[in-house]
Amino acid sequence: MFHSRLPRRGFTLIELLVVIAIIAILIGLLLPAVQKVREAAARIQCQNNLKQLALGMHNYHDSQNTLPAGMSPGTVNFGNLYCCWGTWQVAILPYIEQQNAFNLYVNYGGDDSTGPRYAAAPNTKVTTQRFKAMTCPSDIPNAPLSSITSHNYAVNYGNTGIYQPQSVVSGGTTVVFGGAPFTPNVGKRLTDISDGTSNTLLLSELIQGQRADLRGFGWWGPGGGFSTLNGPNSSIPDTPAQNCDANAPNPPCANATSNAGINLSARSNHTQGVNVALSDGSIRFVSNSVFLGTWRSLGTSQGGEVLGDY
Repeated sequence: MFHSRLPRRGFTLIELLVVIAIIAILIGLLLPAVQKVREAAARIQCQNNLKQLALGMHNYHDSQNTLPAGMSPGTVNFGNLYCCWGTWQVAILPYIEQQNAFNLYVNYGGDDSTGPRYAAAPNTKVTTQRFKAMTCPSDIPNAPLSSITSHNYAVNYGNTGIYQPQSVVSGGTTVVFGGAPFTPNVGKRLTDISDGTSNTLLLSELIQGQRADLRGFGWWGPGGGFSTLNGPNSSIPDTPAQNCDANAPNPPCANATSNAGINLSARSNHTQGVNVALSDGSIRFVSNSVFLGTWRSLGTSQGGEVLGDY
């Protein structure tokens, strides 16, 4: 007996188009979820980095009885004050498991009469390295000067600017300097923070400037600090010491006209805010919408303010 076989029916063009459309919709639904998961992971890694740096600062304090100077301790004015003979990024290395790198760096806290700057040998063995604990995975790594690296974390210089002018006028309001846990050239004690270590910022994030922009260029004094004069991810331009590049993807900026005017704001590529480390070592995420008065109060160490919710 012979059995006839029915011909196999293939997909029609319309059916194929429907299947492709369904797949495209599913991918469109899936991609934002994947991106959110990646960003959440990057934000957590960034918080872990800040925790490691904050613990390193506390261990440094336990050993030296002060926090490190923000820039070069004890140096004199060559160009930008305290710019070029090591910063907090050098001082903290032994306390974030980078003792070998610290041993390679020479003339920390010196000046041009005592040895090389950060950009000269043998210090470039250190300053051309990228340290994971200082790098946020949400940002774009950059090396703006002779392969010397930028990073993503900055110390708190208070509420008026990087070089801590005693007062500044912002938006028609006079802002008076209220102390800070870091100064450019002198280490401060945690006991100097009369506002309370849980009420005072220790570290925050910076976005690395791209191309020749020196924001986040923390081996150089003015590149590795921030103030709370302006809010997190503020639309008000940063005023770096030099090399402002306001083209995307960089945040807005305009070069400062004096040391007193140098200022960098806390910035990140995270959604709606920045990660910070408080002076007690705890880690918080602060929204871009935080009340400016509260944010400025978080920047002071001796301001005597009463903090609102944030």
